[in-house]
Amino acid sequence: MSPEVLQPHALLPLVACLANALCALAIWLRDPSHRANQLSTALVGMAAWWGFCQVMWSVAQDAETAYFWHHLAGPGWAFIGPVGLHLVAQHTRPPRWVGPVLPFAYAVSLVVLVLQLTTPTFHASAFPTSWGWGFESGPGHPWYVAFTFACVIPAITIAFRRVRHTAAPAERRQLRLIALGMSAPFVLAGLSGGVLPILGVQMPRLGSISFAVLGLVFVFSYYRYGFSAIAPGGFSREIIETLPSGLALVGLDGLVLTANARMGELLGIDEAELASFAIERTLSVPVVSPPREVRELECKLTRPGTGESHPVAVSTSLLRDRRGLPIGIVLVVHDRREVVELRTRLVTSGRLAAVGELAAGIAHEINNPIAFVRANLSQLERDWLALSKQVPRDPSAQASCPDLIAEGEELIAECIEGVERTVRIVKDVKGFARGGSEERELVDLNALLERSLRVAQPQMASQVSVERDFAELPPVLGATPELQQVFLNLLLNAYQAIDGEGTIRVSTKVEGEHVCAVIADDGCGIRADDRERVFDPFFTTKPVGEGTGLGLPISFQIVQNHDGELLVESEPGVGTSFTVSIPAASHTAT
Repeated sequence: MSPEVLQPHALLPLVACLANALCALAIWLRDPSHRANQLSTALVGMAAWWGFCQVMWSVAQDAETAYFWHHLAGPGWAFIGPVGLHLVAQHTRPPRWVGPVLPFAYAVSLVVLVLQLTTPTFHASAFPTSWGWGFESGPGHPWYVAFTFACVIPAITIAFRRVRHTAAPAERRQLRLIALGMSAPFVLAGLSGGVLPILGVQMPRLGSISFAVLGLVFVFSYYRYGFSAIAPGGFSREIIETLPSGLALVGLDGLVLTANARMGELLGIDEAELASFAIERTLSVPVVSPPREVRELECKLTRPGTGESHPVAVSTSLLRDRRGLPIGIVLVVHDRREVVELRTRLVTSGRLAAVGELAAGIAHEINNPIAFVRANLSQLERDWLALSKQVPRDPSAQASCPDLIAEGEELIAECIEGVERTVRIVKDVKGFARGGSEERELVDLNALLERSLRVAQPQMASQVSVERDFAELPPVLGATPELQQVFLNLLLNAYQAIDGEGTIRVSTKVEGEHVCAVIADDGCGIRADDRERVFDPFFTTKPVGEGTGLGLPISFQIVQNHDGELLVESEPGVGTSFTVSIPAASHTAT
């Protein structure tokens, strides 16, 4: 037969050869280190060699040359059965017999390959046909076909069983597609190159093109679903992208080679802009130049452009080549803002607990001397009034007595006022230390805020307006007097923070399982250094004599006793916002 007649028949195997080669390369590059990827590459790569040999025998001008290339095609199909079974077993829990059988199957395939290359055991001779060259089956061909079917049929069965039992819908869809892709070579190659030639029916060999279908299924599943169900190692990029921490590979020159999206979020820049970014200039401590390994090193990260900084924890590891030489630095950045905030709250709670224990003892000790001082001053006041009525009867003292009497009355009144103030302070301290023991009941925070506003209104100047924004709320389980004390304290603090005209905004909302009341003002605000101490006992920003520094600590303790949180947000010159968050009654343990 002339080459001109045969060459058109080479187009199909040529397409199969190129498609298999490209698919094998794409699968290999996906994750060269993963065993399932290696097996997939081998399966499709063998089909590429099979297709190449098929091209060569299709363009052969004589039977001897065609038979020679058909012999060389052995590496392309001899191991199909064991590799297919091994690939499926790699990702599933196959029956126990698969493990011991695999080495035996590979050994059988190796014997088949040797016999194919050196003897006519499987294909006796080549002869011309209307579509190219056909090959007469040898005595070992039926046995090889049976052996391959014995490997492939269990592999497909195990694959479909895995489809039925997998829980993830995305993995189920991909595995079903792969199982169908494996069925294509089984049907096409098994018929065109196996069963029909044994029965004496010759047709074009479709084995290599059927494996191209399988290769395309592998590649499509990778890029359509973003992961490989048969090679979980391909999840590496997806895992990196879902990490809550920023991760970057930094070159020894300090420039970012690659990074995940979270790193871009922490820096406030697009992921695409991270390439060749000098990341160390954003950290308050040097970890890249010179390169060093650290673990959970706390420092500050400053966003480029805005100058905003926040606490982070940095870990670094040197990336080395196989010779042990450093080639880069793996940098992991953990956002520590929530941790620092929690730590601050724990420190505040610790301070309050310690001061509470101390205050309980001090209040008890102070209460007794205050009681008799107050009693003695009351008696002194009565005696002084009685004495003042007798003094004017003495003519010699009438000139100076009125002034002295008035001054004495004033001094006694001031002493009694000071003692009363001390009594109130001690009472507050005892209440703070006791932590609240009021009986709990269902409380409507909207109604309680309205009541607190009516109580506080007489103490507020007319130029301070109050805005309400109340949402529909579920009730909370709480002590009404204690919660009213909290709201009154926050309302009066908001009023006192306003110098002249201003607005107090009172709002409520539901956030998840909590009911929140927000009291905000547009007053002077609180400095950043003072915000961390506003809940410390006896700390106050008010002038001397105008505050005891116990209002907010007691409020904080009351809210904590209700399993809630008292949060503050403030900016000097802009205003302050206090948020009381308490679990709704339906979510409160009783």
